[in-house]
Amino acid sequence: MTNNAHGRRQPSPPLPYPGSGAVASNLSFSWNAPRPAVNPRLNETSQQTPDPQSLSAIIALYAHERRHLAEHEKAVAEAAWSKFFNTEERDPELRDFMQDKRLSQVKLAKEMQRLDLALAAQADLSAQPKFIRQPLQQRVDYLRREHGDDRANTFLRDIVKSELARLEAVRNRQQTIGYRYMARHEGMDALLDLPELLQDDVKGLAVKVAAYMDMRFIELYAEIVIDEDNVLQDDLLHLYRLVANEAARLSVQPPAYHVLLHEGTRRAEIPYHLIPGALARLRCANWWYRKLWHLRCEWREAQLRAVCLVHKHSSVYISQDALVHKREQRRKAMEFFKAHELVNEDGVTLSMEDVITASNSNPKHRRNEMMACAKGLEQLAEIRGDCAVFYTITCPSKYHATLSSGMPNPKWNHTTPRETSDYLVNLFASIRKALHRQSLRWYGLRVAEPHHDGTVHWHLLCFMRKKDRKKITSIMRNFAIRIDRAELGSGLGKNIKPRFDVELITKSKGSPTSYIAKYVSKNIDGRGLKDTVSKETGKSLKDTVENVTAWASLHRVQQFRFFGIPSRQAYRELRLLAGQMSRKGVTGRKTPRINDKAVDDVLSAADAGCFATYISKQGGVLIPRKYHIVRTAYTSSETPNDYGDHCTQIYGIWSPRLGTNSRICTHVGDWKMVRKTDSNAPNVATDAIGGDRVGVDLDRQGGPSAPWTSGNNCPIEQYPNSSGAGIATHEEPQSVNFKLLGYKERRELLKRLRNPGQKTLSDRPQNRQPTQGERALSPRHNELIEKLDDYAYTLGINISRAALRRLVLGETVNIGDKCYRAGLDGVLYQVLHTNEKTSSELISRFKQAFQNLRKKTVNHYRVNYAYINK
Repeated sequence: MTNNAHGRRQPSPPLPYPGSGAVASNLSFSWNAPRPAVNPRLNETSQQTPDPQSLSAIIALYAHERRHLAEHEKAVAEAAWSKFFNTEERDPELRDFMQDKRLSQVKLAKEMQRLDLALAAQADLSAQPKFIRQPLQQRVDYLRREHGDDRANTFLRDIVKSELARLEAVRNRQQTIGYRYMARHEGMDALLDLPELLQDDVKGLAVKVAAYMDMRFIELYAEIVIDEDNVLQDDLLHLYRLVANEAARLSVQPPAYHVLLHEGTRRAEIPYHLIPGALARLRCANWWYRKLWHLRCEWREAQLRAVCLVHKHSSVYISQDALVHKREQRRKAMEFFKAHELVNEDGVTLSMEDVITASNSNPKHRRNEMMACAKGLEQLAEIRGDCAVFYTITCPSKYHATLSSGMPNPKWNHTTPRETSDYLVNLFASIRKALHRQSLRWYGLRVAEPHHDGTVHWHLLCFMRKKDRKKITSIMRNFAIRIDRAELGSGLGKNIKPRFDVELITKSKGSPTSYIAKYVSKNIDGRGLKDTVSKETGKSLKDTVENVTAWASLHRVQQFRFFGIPSRQAYRELRLLAGQMSRKGVTGRKTPRINDKAVDDVLSAADAGCFATYISKQGGVLIPRKYHIVRTAYTSSETPNDYGDHCTQIYGIWSPRLGTNSRICTHVGDWKMVRKTDSNAPNVATDAIGGDRVGVDLDRQGGPSAPWTSGNNCPIEQYPNSSGAGIATHEEPQSVNFKLLGYKERRELLKRLRNPGQKTLSDRPQNRQPTQGERALSPRHNELIEKLDDYAYTLGINISRAALRRLVLGETVNIGDKCYRAGLDGVLYQVLHTNEKTSSELISRFKQAFQNLRKKTVNHYRVNYAYINK
């Protein structure tokens, strides 16, 4: 109590009566006022805060830092002890304890999984790669969220467990013993996870595989080849077989494998010329990248089919993963086409996008041609009096991965859609052999399309004699149901419809073209099928076209095939030739375009677009190819590809009855793909008159316009007064420095002095006769060829008949270091290149650049491989 100044203490007031609700607060004296609670952690708060500049504050701060540093050092010491000293390797007791702990956890997990199959299925699902685990886990989570744990656990026990078992069987089928043997090599262990890799990972893996093949080739070459200057062909063949066997272990077919691997008796000689190109491919990383990436996509799709992610209730025909990839691939291709253009040796430029749109790559043009051919077969069958029959052939149940309900098919033998297609191809070959032995003939069209799970089935529109219909149908039925016949039951009624169905087409039901029209459209662009719903998938046929085309591209399935009729490629080449000649003013309305009447009739039928007439003029249906009037001519490319091979390319047309000299070229120009330049930059693709030839140009009173075919069929008119061109005359003598001439130059000069170039027509021998192919051309072209040949002879220019035909068709011909054109008056005009380099220089530069690129690529692969090994 405090001292009272008046000498007396005042008593405290009484406390409030208990239960009255009054609060004993605001007491009158300080000695009975409430005090703060005692808190050991806040003892400093009761003290007065020292001044930060005072000595006590500095000492307190120093003590706090020392305490913090001591705690940090203690924590670091404990961490170092537990990491480097107190480990399982250094402490046997701890090692035994941790090992027993892990074993007990594994035993407990196995025991729980044995008692709960859903838990075991969930553990196996969690161990799968993301592209397998994610869609299945989403389904499990959906069932658990919407229908409860019982429904989700049932799905895991009954469905997921069987799907994962099928997935393991598919993986064992893909990764053979030889494949796993190759994966054991250093840096190639990623082969075991090939379906999970991305494009960049596959590129890196391809570099490692190519480097391994290169080293293996070098080792075997040192063992087999004794004399490097004189390598025997048999030694080279043996070397290829050893390297190819190494590549075959990776489930990739080596180039020319079946042709060069056979060691038994052969009917034909061994093509030794294919060995260098095949070995170059086996040592190329780009070639391996294409093969491994396609193998990755096929294996990934097969695994997705194994876990029932490809069916009508999930993703029809093809998985969503593959469909997204095909969309992206198509988008990149369109961007590439838009960014590039085609340029020929004359500087004529065509947009690559326009060329692709105008070709058969356009689904619209492809469908129109297919329907025109089908209509032609229908008209021809009516003329011949043949009947039309529509067949459907389906594979046995063991080839189907998923049931119509979306559940796994227990009979599935883990085959891929490609293997299913091969089964149908072999079945069709057996049917044709059986029909041939009984002298039964047919012709028509077959369409390959997928079931909802991606399994292939065929629709065939066949035309045959009415008297042969029952025999042909019986033979086809027997072959279609001979495998797994017991699953269909006894009899030949409706029970065999799942495997074989037949329907006779009559006029009351519709025309044969109308039968096949739906199947052609639904597999190309879906035109006219927007409101048509598929009975199998329950989706619009227009909406599933993208899935069908992606399915055919991924599994390399040929969707359409005509049989028993003349070549459709010759039909295209004839239409191309007719278009080239019509733009030159030769329409064939008054005079025949080709002197040979049979060939000219076939050309006119193809130009008119009447496929029935075209088949009739070619000799009709069911005629061997060697008896056709016109066939497609092929030739080897002049420039080799990246592997040194001269590939086969289309030359034009020829007639077997007239011989090989009847070849007519329809692809007379060489086009190169270049990247588009800036629109503001000057375009080099201008003609001699100065007009812009980019895109489609208007005709300038008979002048040329931009060609739309692969050849320059609308060449620049050879005006004598045009800039950059002049009449070819005999050269004036030039001064020569003999001291600077080498041996080769002196021999050429001596040859020129002994044989002067200026000649007269009287000196020309008269024993040069035109070939049969040259006689087949129109008289106008034949006359112009003779004029050009005479004019070239007077100048001392030795020019071939093929070069003369190219000149008549409007192309430029390089003779030596000079370039010539032909005028309509039979005069040769020399094209002067003032600011442009000759084609020989461009080719030489291209070859040199390509060699440098090859060297850089090889060095790049070696550096990458050395870095990986390091």
